[in-house]
Amino acid sequence: MIFLPKAIIMRWLVLLILFLPSLSKSQELPPITNFDTKIYNGGNQNWMISQAENDWMYFANNSGLLSFNGEQWNLHKMKAGSPVRSVKVVDSLIFTGAYMDFGYWQKNSFGALNYTSLLEKLPTGIRDGEQIWHIEKFGDYIVFQSLSRLFSYHIQNETINVIDLGKTIANLYKSGNTVYFQVAEDGLYSIKSGGIQKEVGFNQTGAKAIIQVFHWNDQKVAVTRDDGLFSFTQSNWEKISIPNYPMSSSFFSARYTDDNMLVLGSIGDGLFILNLLSGDLQQIVQPDILNNTVLSLFEDDAGHIWCGLDNGISLIEKDSQFSVFSDITGKLGTVYCSVMYQDQLYLGTNQGLYRRDQTSNSFELIEGTSGQVWSLQEYDDQLFIGHDRGTFILKNKNLNYIFDSLGTWQVIPFDGGFLQGHYNGLSYFKEGQSFNNISYLDGFNLSSRNILNENDKEIWVGHDHKGIFRLRPDLSSSKIEIVKNYPVDYKDASGIKLFRFNNDIYYATAHTIFKYDAVLDAFTAENKLQQAFNNLSRSTGISEITPDGKWWTFAESEIYYTVKDAFQDGMNVSAIPLSYEFRNISSGFENLSQIGENQYLVGSNHGYAIFNTPFTQNKISELEINRIEIADKGLDFELIDKKQRYPEFKNSENYFNFYFNTPVYQKFANVTYSYRMKGFTDVWTPFRSSSMASFENLPYGDYEFQVRARYNTKDIKEKTYAFAIEKPWFLSNFAIFIYVVLLVVIIVITHHFYTRYYNKRHAQMIKVQQKKAEMQQLEAQQEIMKLKNEQLEADVSSKNRELAASTMSIIRKSEVLNQIKDELTSIKKLDDIQSVLKTVDSNINEEDNWKFFKEAFDNADKDFLQTVKSRHPNLTSNDLKLCAYLRLNLSSKEIAPLLNISVRSVEIKRYRLRKKMDLAHEEGLVEYILSF
Repeated sequence: MIFLPKAIIMRWLVLLILFLPSLSKSQELPPITNFDTKIYNGGNQNWMISQAENDWMYFANNSGLLSFNGEQWNLHKMKAGSPVRSVKVVDSLIFTGAYMDFGYWQKNSFGALNYTSLLEKLPTGIRDGEQIWHIEKFGDYIVFQSLSRLFSYHIQNETINVIDLGKTIANLYKSGNTVYFQVAEDGLYSIKSGGIQKEVGFNQTGAKAIIQVFHWNDQKVAVTRDDGLFSFTQSNWEKISIPNYPMSSSFFSARYTDDNMLVLGSIGDGLFILNLLSGDLQQIVQPDILNNTVLSLFEDDAGHIWCGLDNGISLIEKDSQFSVFSDITGKLGTVYCSVMYQDQLYLGTNQGLYRRDQTSNSFELIEGTSGQVWSLQEYDDQLFIGHDRGTFILKNKNLNYIFDSLGTWQVIPFDGGFLQGHYNGLSYFKEGQSFNNISYLDGFNLSSRNILNENDKEIWVGHDHKGIFRLRPDLSSSKIEIVKNYPVDYKDASGIKLFRFNNDIYYATAHTIFKYDAVLDAFTAENKLQQAFNNLSRSTGISEITPDGKWWTFAESEIYYTVKDAFQDGMNVSAIPLSYEFRNISSGFENLSQIGENQYLVGSNHGYAIFNTPFTQNKISELEINRIEIADKGLDFELIDKKQRYPEFKNSENYFNFYFNTPVYQKFANVTYSYRMKGFTDVWTPFRSSSMASFENLPYGDYEFQVRARYNTKDIKEKTYAFAIEKPWFLSNFAIFIYVVLLVVIIVITHHFYTRYYNKRHAQMIKVQQKKAEMQQLEAQQEIMKLKNEQLEADVSSKNRELAASTMSIIRKSEVLNQIKDELTSIKKLDDIQSVLKTVDSNINEEDNWKFFKEAFDNADKDFLQTVKSRHPNLTSNDLKLCAYLRLNLSSKEIAPLLNISVRSVEIKRYRLRKKMDLAHEEGLVEYILSF
C-alpha cells in the first residue's frame, strides 16, 4: 500500500476544489494569454507592471526587471541580484524600485538597458532592509514609496526630497492628477499641487487596508482589501453597495478601467471583473489564468489587463470582440456544429448534444444523444440532429429518435418531407411517418454529406472523392436516378463544400471556388466569388452560409467572410483573426454558425469562440529593429550601435543577428515577418512568426537589412538598417596600391630579364635559322644534284643503249667487212668468190643477226624481253624481235630490212602483236611497249 505525504494530499485537494467550478459551470471569457516562468525565464512573482511609449511592457519581477515587446522577453538583473518590487515608465526612463535601491534604466543606442542608481542623491541614505514597493509620476516628480518613507525625485533638477511621516506607509495610488497613499493608524493622504494633505482620518477608515483609489461617477472611491468599496471626501467615508461585489474574497490589487469596469485581483480566488453600473461579475480562475493570487494589475493602451501573478503573468483582453469558452476538462469534446434554438445554445460535439439556457452558465448533455453529432438544422420550429446513430428531432425540449442508420450527415426539406444524407446513401421521410416505414432510396449509395435541393425535383450531392452528383429522386418507387456526375480534381478535393450563394450553386475546394454554369452544364472557376479570393489563401474547401447572407471560409490564420457589395457588382471580403492554432480541428470539419444578430460561433477541439461583426482591428504598432548582434567566426556575439549611420564593420565581423518586433499582444492576432538582406539577395523570405534573422559569413560589400511585418492581413511599414563590411586586408586600397607597385616592379624586372633573354634567344635563333637555312640550301643543292645525276644516269643509260646498239652494229659490220676483205684478198680463183658469198650470206643470216642484236639489246635494256615474255607468254621469238625494234622506236620501214621482209609484212606483224597483247583500239602499241 502506498502512503502519500500530507502536503501532497492537501495540494491535490486544493486543485480539486479549484477545478470543481469548471466542471459544473462554463463561461465565455475574453481571450487570455498566459506566460509562465519558462517562457519569460524569470522569477515567479511579478509585483508591478508599466508600459512604455513604444508599447513595450515592463514587469517588476523577483529576479529583476522583465521587458516584453510582443516577441522577445528579456531579464535585466540588478547588480546585487535584488528582486525588483516596482516599475514605472516615464518618457524614455524606466524607474524601478528594489531591495535597498531605486533608480532608472535607460535604453542606449545598442538597444540594451543601462541602470543608474539614485542612492547617491539621497540626503540621508537608504535604510537597512528598505524596499521600494510602488512608483507614481506627479508632475515633474517621480514618487517612490517604501514601507516607511516617500522619495520625490525631480526629473529636471535631479534632486530627491524625503518624506518621513514616522509611520508605516501601506500603499501608493494615483487617480487623475492626484497621488494617494495610506498611512497606518493615521488615514488616507493625498499629494496635490498644493502639497500633502490628509483626505480621510483613521477614525473613519479604521484598520481597513486600501489597495486602490479611483474617481468614478463624480466621487472618489477607495477599494479595500476585505471590506468592499467606499466613497470619501474630506469629511465623509461611506460604503458603496454594488450588486454582486465579491465580498467573500480578499483583494491584493485593483484597477479601474474608465469604462465603469473594476478589475480586482484577489488572494487565492483569481481575478474578478465587475461592471459597477450593472453589477455583472465575471470571475477568472485557474486554469484559465496561471495562478489565483493576483499581485498586480495594469491596463495597457489597448485596454488589455495584465496580471502580475504569484506565479507567472496573465493577459486578459477585456475589450476584445472575442469571447472564448475553453473546455479544459474535456467535458464537451470537439465542437462540430452549433445553433441557437429557442433562445438556447446547442453544441454538437463528438460526445453528444449539449444545451445551455440563457440563464445558466452550465452545459448539460441531452439524454440519449451520446456519440458524434454532425449537424444541427432548424426547420419548422424543429431541430434536426444528424448523428452517427441516425437522425433525431428536438421539439420543445422533447427528443425523438426518428431514423436508425449507419449515420446521418445532414437533413434538408424536399417535396413536403425531408431528405437525409447518410454515410452510405439517402433516405426520405415525411413528418409523422413511423420509424419502420423510412427506407433508403435505391440507386445511390455514396456518402452524402453535402446536399442541396433543386426546386423539389432534383438534388445535388457533393462527395470528397467522387465529385459532384446531380440526382433525380423518384419518391414513388424509392429510387434515385443519377443525372450527371461532375468530376473534381482529386488533388484539390479534400474537404469540398457544395453550397448555394446568391441563388447560384457553387462548390469550393481549398484552392478554388467553382460556380455552376447552366448553359455549359459545367462548373467553372470564372466567377466573382473566386475573383474575390484570387490574392487570398484558404486552408480548406469547407465554408458556411449564415442566415444573414454572409459566406464564410477558413484560412490558416484568419476566417474570411464575404457579402455582396450593396452598390457595386462585386464582393467585399473581410477577415476575422482566428487562426487554425485556436480552432485546431480536423481539416474538412471547420464550422461556424450565427447565434445572434451579427454574432457568430466558431467551434474548436477544446471549446468555441464567439465574435461580432463588423470586426474592428486593433491599432497597429510600429515595427522596430530592437537589437543587432555581430560576431566573428568565434560566434561571440556583441550588441552594436543601431543609431550609427551606415557603419562599416571589419571583414572578420560578418556574422549578424537581427531582432525585430511589433508590440501586439492580442491572443488571436497573427503577426508575421518577412525580411531580406539587400546586397546579398533580392528575394524576400516567406512571412513567418519568427522574429529573428541570422546571417553567417557575409562577404564584403554594402548591405541593407530590410524587414516588414504583417498584422493579420494588414502590412506594416518596413524598417531598414544599412551597413557595410570592409574588404579584407589583402583587398584594401593600401594593399591594392602595394600590389600595383609590386606588379610594376615585377613587370619592369620581368621585362628587363625577358628582353635580355629574348635578345640572347633571338641571336641563338638567328644562328640556328642561318644554320638551318644553310642546311636547307645544302640539302636543296644535293637534291638538285641528285636529280641531275638521275637525269644524267637516265640519259647515259639511254645513250648507252643507243651506243651499245650502234657499237654492236658497227663492230659486226666491221667484222663482216674485215672478213670480206680478208676473203677477197685471198681470192685466187673464181671458186673462191662463192666462198665470199657464203660468208656474206652467213652474216646476213637473220638468226645470227638476232642473236647478236639480242645480246646487245639486253645489255642496253635489261630484263625488257623477259618482262614482256612473262606478261605475254604467248609471244613468239619473232614477236619479241618486233617488240625490241619497237622499243627502240623504229618505224616499220626501218624494221623491214632488219627482218628481211616488206613494210607491209611489218604492219601485219604489228597488227597481230596487238591482238596477242589484247590491246584496246585506242591504246597505241608503241606507247604500251615503251611503258615497260
